[in-house]
Amino acid sequence: MDNITHTMAGAVLARVGLDRGGKLPLAASTLMFAANAPDIDVFVLFLGSYAGLALRRGWTHGPIALVLLPLALTGLVLAWDRFVRRRGARGASLAPVPAGATLLIAFIGVVSHPFLDWLNTYGVRLMMPFSREWLYGDAVFIIDPWLWLLFTAALVRWRRTLRRVQVIGAVSAAYILAMIGASIAAEPIAHRAAVAAGIAGIEEVMYQPAPAQPHRGSLVIATRDGYAFGSFHWFASPGRVAFSAERIPRGDWAAAEVRRAITDSRVRDYLVWSRFPFVRTEPTPTGTAVFFGDARYTNGPSGGSLRGIRVVIGD
Repeated sequence: MDNITHTMAGAVLARVGLDRGGKLPLAASTLMFAANAPDIDVFVLFLGSYAGLALRRGWTHGPIALVLLPLALTGLVLAWDRFVRRRGARGASLAPVPAGATLLIAFIGVVSHPFLDWLNTYGVRLMMPFSREWLYGDAVFIIDPWLWLLFTAALVRWRRTLRRVQVIGAVSAAYILAMIGASIAAEPIAHRAAVAAGIAGIEEVMYQPAPAQPHRGSLVIATRDGYAFGSFHWFASPGRVAFSAERIPRGDWAAAEVRRAITDSRVRDYLVWSRFPFVRTEPTPTGTAVFFGDARYTNGPSGGSLRGIRVVIGD
């Protein structure tokens, strides 16, 4: 998810009771920083956008990070508390930050991050470095304004009580669970509809909720030969599923030009992340252009890191 969502999630966790009704020093700050801590891997983007695709949502989102990041953050919070107390900024009469409670909420905040990242179709490697497998929840769009609205309602001070915040927190959790349930239910429905529509050799169905429209979503049908596309509408009549005429073949991965293009480090990085890869070639005045794309992002062969990468192989 986006970092606004992660930050607000950390703040809501504090308000629903993890800050002990405001009595646990620096609880909200700790949870907001913890909820964003796994994204420390953002610095790999300085290596290039394609390197970012290959390296992000991996080590810092896996089990080792879930142990080390809370420990590191707790150490920083305790050091900061000691520093400001020495300077009198918090007052010598206030209780110091408790190490055990701070470590616990830091762990909760850090764990919330890979869970929220798992919800979308971008993917997260929850078991890095023990497994490089990408996992996908296919349940919530990467930027969800409804979550923003619910989290904002929990955080605004107007008539806010602990009970109201807890209710809104429960509604937020119920919304996420409902979206997960909708994705789980939609994919077999779409699979059956694809078979009935004559789409053969189906290997996987991806359902992705539309932005700000939890009642509908888009579909990618991965087959042995390529990808088909469709839409899903929970309240449509008579049919919930509709398929477009668009098809994308997987392409000839054995072609000599493709094999040469794969030696490009940017292509290898892109393919580490790609879930539904395809390749196509076209002649150019100086050789052959090889485009590697992902069927999740089919807005044309641009140089954008998500849409794909174009490499020109000279004659």
